[in-house]
Amino acid sequence: MRTELTIDFHLDPRSGVSAYMQIVHQVQRAIRCGLLRPGDRLPAAREVVAALAINPNTVLKAYTELEH
Repeated sequence: MRTELTIDFHLDPRSGVSAYMQIVHQVQRAIRCGLLRPGDRLPAAREVVAALAINPNTVLKAYTELEH
């Protein structure tokens, strides 16, 4: 298993895309580009919450969506 990967999530409030979907799209893009591989761990939800100053439920919703 690989170690936790550092991803610098960025949110654009003017994009018209919800914050959780922006996170989902950024992870999907990282997978397509080969930056994420099976076994990589995403940052802990609390780290993302602190970095982006968003509601914890937003990050949890994004991570749940990615699990599906």
